[in-house]
Amino acid sequence: MPKASVNGVELWYQFTGEGETVVQIGGAVSAHEGYATITPGLSKHYRVLDYDHRGYGSSDRPAQRYTLDTWSDDLDGLMDALGLERAHIHGGSMGSFIAVNFAARYPERVDKLLLGAGAVGRCDRMGVLQFRVWQSLARAYGVASVEVAEELLTHAFSRAYLDGPAGGEQALAEMQEVTARNVGTDVFIDACQAMIDTDITDRLSEVTAPTLVMVGSEDVLTPVDAGPGGAGARYVAENLPDARLVIFEGSGHGHYIEQQDESLAVILQFLAAS
Repeated sequence: MPKASVNGVELWYQFTGEGETVVQIGGAVSAHEGYATITPGLSKHYRVLDYDHRGYGSSDRPAQRYTLDTWSDDLDGLMDALGLERAHIHGGSMGSFIAVNFAARYPERVDKLLLGAGAVGRCDRMGVLQFRVWQSLARAYGVASVEVAEELLTHAFSRAYLDGPAGGEQALAEMQEVTARNVGTDVFIDACQAMIDTDITDRLSEVTAPTLVMVGSEDVLTPVDAGPGGAGARYVAENLPDARLVIFEGSGHGHYIEQQDESLAVILQFLAAS
């Protein structure tokens, strides 16, 4: 497995395809596996760089405090290590939190910015409480427990999806398996805290890249519209200098799975546009 030495840790990475580079930043649970439905189609047109950020998957998992700045600085170092001056940056779920932060810290490195599975400038009270529940369950039962997996499913997908053939016991087992492979309890708790602490509303103007914001209409975790104290996907899109908002009707947070063909089509259209 190829790894790059970045800021004192070894980060796993993988290139697939040829063309302009699209870097994909993993989420709080599944690391690079969160793009399993997108990477195959995307890599037919672009060179896709999947990697596991610090604390996740096959990358080093040092005992430390994890923050969005930690992960953003690591991506900057990974691009240096791999000789990438600029690239398209694609972040889904927690990866979108990291991607916006990265684009504000390192605007010169971003060609186009893609934010999937919602984009949050600041969590509202509901979002904070959701992440606190995740932290409490992880502390009590462990991040790979059935209790955590059940809670994650209720936020990852729409009601219609969970009541369908793909949303049964197999989905629960897969959620446990992907979590166990990719993240430990302490890192997951830090990831939740990083999202609770996020407030990038006053830095959105520093993002210079054309941006695609994607969100499911039924997303209860990173919603289209947050409460008055937060800043959801619509707010982010409206307050970035150059952004387009796409809402996947009927889909939950996991629109890459629920509406994978539609998600891929929107991504390819956005990247191909001049």
